[in-house]
Amino acid sequence: MLRRLFDLIGLPLNQTRMGLWTKRVEQIVRQPPGSDSEFSEESIARFAKTDFSRMSTWAIVCEEVLDTVFPVVYFQRARDELRRRGITDAEYQAMRRFAWLTAGWLNFEMMLWDWCSLNERDIQHAIQWQFSDGWISETERDRMIKFADRYSEVDGEG
Repeated sequence: MLRRLFDLIGLPLNQTRMGLWTKRVEQIVRQPPGSDSEFSEESIARFAKTDFSRMSTWAIVCEEVLDTVFPVVYFQRARDELRRRGITDAEYQAMRRFAWLTAGWLNFEMMLWDWCSLNERDIQHAIQWQFSDGWISETERDRMIKFADRYSEVDGEG
């Protein structure tokens, strides 16, 4: 019934849902990732020693999209690694938004609930799924693939 209503007014249901997801993502990325409220000082100190150097760039960015809570210092360490790789603050913000629109969409909007790891493969999967189900256009798919590929070769070994 709802799909028919949206079709009658010229708005495909999944494109409308993507617009709503995009608004939610904008709210999410306004805030820095992480929260210390659930962690002891000792636990926070352990997370402060996290080494992200062997993870892909997208895997690092996608850490905040997991269905897992980490303290603020964990994401500060992640950001330090991305800076070491030459990722600027503006790029980082764009990448956070993109990760939420793709891998975050898989995890929360489509309820896959991955709490272990997400990376560039998951981003590519999300883009293809969004396109095949009419959430995004072919032009948007191509633009998103190009953006994802731009950072897929920036890894910890380089």
